[in-house]
Amino acid sequence: MRVGLAILVTVMWVMLLAIAAFLVLVVAPLESVADGMPRLAVSAIQAATAIAAVILFVFALSRLKRAYMNRKIPRV
Repeated sequence: MRVGLAILVTVMWVMLLAIAAFLVLVVAPLESVADGMPRLAVSAIQAATAIAAVILFVFALSRLKRAYMNRKIPRV
């Protein structure tokens, strides 16, 4: 495995672990913070936050892949 590809895979896994930690440490305990809110509203906020995190993750991976490919494939 080349060094550039190893760095790409490592950065990808670090991003994935960071998003997972965010979801577990910030989004999951949201239920205990919002005491007066209905359970359905809290669940909707948690779901929307999780979906937004996944969309941002996919967008960041796309940008990362594009940057990697631009370095590896010279333009003609």
